[in-house]
Amino acid sequence: MILRFNRFTVSLFILGMSATAFAQPLLVKSEHKIEEYKLDNGFRVILAPNDKENKVYMNTVYFTGSLNDPQGKSGLAHLLEHLAFKGTKNIPGEEFQRRLDQYTLSNNASTDYHATKYINTIRPEPNAINQLIHLEAERMDKLVLQEKFVPSEIDIVKREREVRMDQPFAVLMNQVWQSAYGNQYFGRLPIGELDELQSINMQELNHFYKTWYAPNNAVMIIAGKFNKDEVLKEVEQQFGQIQARPVPKQVQVPAIDMSKVQEREFSVQKGSDLAKFNIYLNAPNPAVKTTLAVAPSLYTLQPSGHLYQNIVETGIATNVFASTYLDQNFDMLFVGAVYGPNDNEKNVSNALISKVEQSKNFDKTELTRVQNLIKNSQESMFVNSSAVGSMLSDYVVSENGNWAKYFEHQKDLQSLTPDQVNQRLKTFVQPQNRMSGHILPTPEDQKQALSLEPKAPAKTLDQVNEVVEPLKDISTYQSEITKNVKVSKAYLENTEQKIQRGQLKNGMQYALFPTRTRDDKVYATIHINFGTAESLMNKSEIIDLTSYLLLRASNQYSLQDIADKMIEANGGASASASGNGMDIEIVAKQDKFDDFFKFIVDVMKNPKFEQSQFDLIQSQALSSLDRPYTEPEVVAGLTMSRLVETHQPGDIRYHFEPELAIKQLQAVDNTQVKQLYKQFFAMNHAQVSITGDFDAKKMKKLLNKEFGSWSNNEKYEQLDTPYYDYKAQKVHALAEQREFGSYASILAFPLGSEHPDAPAMIVLTNILGDSQLSSRLAKELREKNALVYGFSSSMKLSDYQESGALGINAQYTAGKADEVSQAVHKVLKELIENGVTEQEVAAAKADIMKKRVTALEDERRIHRMLNSQLKRDKTMLSRKQRDQDFEKLTKADIDAVIKKYIKLDGLVEVMADQYGKPQS
Repeated sequence: MILRFNRFTVSLFILGMSATAFAQPLLVKSEHKIEEYKLDNGFRVILAPNDKENKVYMNTVYFTGSLNDPQGKSGLAHLLEHLAFKGTKNIPGEEFQRRLDQYTLSNNASTDYHATKYINTIRPEPNAINQLIHLEAERMDKLVLQEKFVPSEIDIVKREREVRMDQPFAVLMNQVWQSAYGNQYFGRLPIGELDELQSINMQELNHFYKTWYAPNNAVMIIAGKFNKDEVLKEVEQQFGQIQARPVPKQVQVPAIDMSKVQEREFSVQKGSDLAKFNIYLNAPNPAVKTTLAVAPSLYTLQPSGHLYQNIVETGIATNVFASTYLDQNFDMLFVGAVYGPNDNEKNVSNALISKVEQSKNFDKTELTRVQNLIKNSQESMFVNSSAVGSMLSDYVVSENGNWAKYFEHQKDLQSLTPDQVNQRLKTFVQPQNRMSGHILPTPEDQKQALSLEPKAPAKTLDQVNEVVEPLKDISTYQSEITKNVKVSKAYLENTEQKIQRGQLKNGMQYALFPTRTRDDKVYATIHINFGTAESLMNKSEIIDLTSYLLLRASNQYSLQDIADKMIEANGGASASASGNGMDIEIVAKQDKFDDFFKFIVDVMKNPKFEQSQFDLIQSQALSSLDRPYTEPEVVAGLTMSRLVETHQPGDIRYHFEPELAIKQLQAVDNTQVKQLYKQFFAMNHAQVSITGDFDAKKMKKLLNKEFGSWSNNEKYEQLDTPYYDYKAQKVHALAEQREFGSYASILAFPLGSEHPDAPAMIVLTNILGDSQLSSRLAKELREKNALVYGFSSSMKLSDYQESGALGINAQYTAGKADEVSQAVHKVLKELIENGVTEQEVAAAKADIMKKRVTALEDERRIHRMLNSQLKRDKTMLSRKQRDQDFEKLTKADIDAVIKKYIKLDGLVEVMADQYGKPQS
């Protein structure tokens, strides 16, 4: 039979096809300028636009986590997350991760009990946003799970588990969960049990992927600067064609019954801390949640927090903390205290119970203070796309998709009364809801050296016939580099025209950057330089104490006055020691900045240095130093510091040495703090930078009035550590028994930040270790050999002399120190022998320029550059030359600096674990 269509029928057919192919996502919810849209297949996208931002946060959330792991297969959801970076049907192998690196500023993923999240931070460029939407659609529908990656990824997950479960608090909480839920639900770690991970097969992985990774079981959160219509169109095009699938019901966790929880006392002996916790746990109660949200600050906020006043200020313990875990299946509050070896553990335990369970009532002033603090934090959050996106991601999971609950909770929180808070807390913090934990130092018998049994070297993936993927076309990188160099130049020239630089009559340098910041705040940073190596000999602890006490009280204002003033200004102020100097940070809302700035300067000019505060911080510092230094990362750090030290004890550049620090701290009294302030604290060798919406003329007058005559006659010199030609060393140091060991290496070279070779060395560092998955170190240490879960590499170049160093750090499975060292040597040796590839150079340059441009789009990051520029007699235009240097770099340039500076006969290495040798 021949079917015949008349013109009208054909028109309807075409219209119907068009409507299906280009259906618009449906707006289903809108609140506080945040909108949620839904596609026909059930996929949802939540948009939180912010035109002031300079990046885009994108989180694809799947409503499945470890609670849906099959029984006996714990860690399956987490293992799948690891494998989801290994390529899709249309974007195979390493190309998937390469594109992620190319189009993002950062990318990561996480798996918890309820959800799996794929998180990307992107530049606000349509092409980059569209590319990531495409990649995430590929990951949802066309992921290719390859068996060849499973063994190595299981090993990497093991490394991740080892590192996490070597943290005392993580071990303690695992005991709590297992007591409350047994070996199911929250009693199974999302990361997986080792024996169960080994049993997972490809059929189970593919089944889990096809079951849960469906558009109707996912939501994409996009926050930041983007074009809404274009984003919705791209989402529809990429995700709209993915078919919805039946999704099983989520695992239902039974309501917890605390009367049935038998084991309630837990102890962990690991590390060096002494700490006591009380964990209050009960079934979820909507009325209690908002009260628990304010409780941590009510207990610990300085100086008004009840636990702080009754435990820290009385000397019972050195520090207190509190936090909440508010889940759809339970409410949890944990409070704790850290104490020293000379403190009474029983007093700490009794105080934690009595000052919580029999606490005096919180009054209206205390509650209002915390409510205002939370309101300020909420206001700050909404100018940060990553923070907003993270909040929406958490709420969309915890509230079964209803992210708008956040605003209801905030409203309820602000309407709380003291009576409600006190009554609800008394109901919740009851003995029947309490479990207790105690963290103790590692036993002495676990600090002895062990013998490592000889074993055959493991066969690694790079020892088999690995197929190396062909190099990609680098033209896209090159066009990105050229574009971003031009963009950067325009930003730099425009920004420098706005900045006013000068010098006060006393010599203090200033940089004023009048501009509207995205959070409508004004930022001020004062960097005060003082003293010489000789005049500050044995004064490092005094400098630290002075900076700590500087803003804690003045002749006119108490610590509480200062804290309340910060909340009122929706800002803050802090002082910190910085070599032979101090940094003072002051920030406040634009309309309150002048008043707050004058207030903090008044405190700076008239510090009280209260004896009670001095005694408190000295006692806390001595208590924190009175501990064994036997953890692997601590041993590695101290051993490395001793190996590369070139200064004498007492020099403020001398490395941290516990016994010396204790000796110096014990010798300090409050008189010496006051004397150091009187002798050195002045503004004639200082820099001040201010960024925000202010009147520059008025600000100059204010600076001259407050600082123009503040000077002294003390000599100042810039202190730095010169280059030293170290000879290669390899030390395997003894640390306490832990699942992991710590690796550290340093390679020094005569190269400072202004040296012509510096740009090439920066590119080399990016190639070496910038990415945790695709850099040279990542491939060798993690992807091929599964020796580590994470690592870091860094390049430090002095701004004042030709001195620099390459550093590499990693946490490895204890007993594999030699393998880690061999892997690092192999990477560096291959670079020396073969150099880098054209693709690596292009990708690194593009990544560096992408991040440099992003920094220029945030006034607050520009602000952080200004004092350093003043001190070095630079301007924003200095960055323009560096951009051009990056653009011109070739493979030959990178290969040349490798040959020139990467010398294995100067590599200093330290490995620390229980198989090492004791160090003096």
